[in-house]
Amino acid sequence: MTHKRVAERHMAVVGAVDRPVELSVAELRARWPQRTAAVTFDCATSGPRAHTFTGPLLREVITAAGPGFDAARRKDRSRFLLEITGEDGHATVLSWAEIDEDFGDSPVLLATTLDGARLDGLGAQLVVPSDRCGARYISGVTQVRLRACGGAGGEADRLAYGEGGAIGRPV
Repeated sequence: MTHKRVAERHMAVVGAVDRPVELSVAELRARWPQRTAAVTFDCATSGPRAHTFTGPLLREVITAAGPGFDAARRKDRSRFLLEITGEDGHATVLSWAEIDEDFGDSPVLLATTLDGARLDGLGAQLVVPSDRCGARYISGVTQVRLRACGGAGGEADRLAYGEGGAIGRPV
């Protein structure tokens, strides 16, 4: 991998969104307010870890992409999931309700810096400050996919599952 390609790491926001998008770490830094989270979590391999992360709220990035739910209906919002995947294949799932201001209001970040160092060459990192272990911290985020679960179907499910049952839309 060349230095130029490393400097241009991107992540895709896809699935049940009106405006799928690819974003670099620099764009995440420039387009949204940056929040800071000082966290301590237990790492299974190296014990307690303390770090300071800075980046936009995941909910603000997804909101800008136009999530495929009726924002005025709490029950509609609460049936959506976020699948986050990293470059190494590590993946996790969050519910929209965890990050929604009317429900859990968890300040989940797409970190653009780690302990003051920019993550441009490594990719954004998912940070879940409320977690006591680091298992849902995803390094080098490559994709965030919003999808509906259950419910009565409709436009959001068509966006989430697409034609023929495939999840998401191509970027």
